[in-house]
Amino acid sequence: FFDNAFYARVGGVSTTELNKLEIKFLFGVDFRLHVNVQTFRKYCSLLKKQANDGIIERPLIHSYSIEESCTKNDDSVLSSFRFR
Repeated sequence: FFDNAFYARVGGVSTTELNKLEIKFLFGVDFRLHVNVQTFRKYCSLLKKQANDGIIERPLIHSYSIEESCTKNDDSVLSSFRFR
């Protein structure tokens, strides 16, 4: 695995921004790290909204296949992230 500095660099955001997003996500799921499809879709929508509102430094939708993943109906959605 890699640290957040690596993932931030690959994702085009600062390490500070990635750390903030990680903490927000963890508290949002109450540290329950097994995420079902409904919860994933909820946070997918939230990330899209925050990207559109300028809260996130750079929209994540352009880096990951989030929109495609959000429309899938099975648990494979959680493993379907890939860089374009």
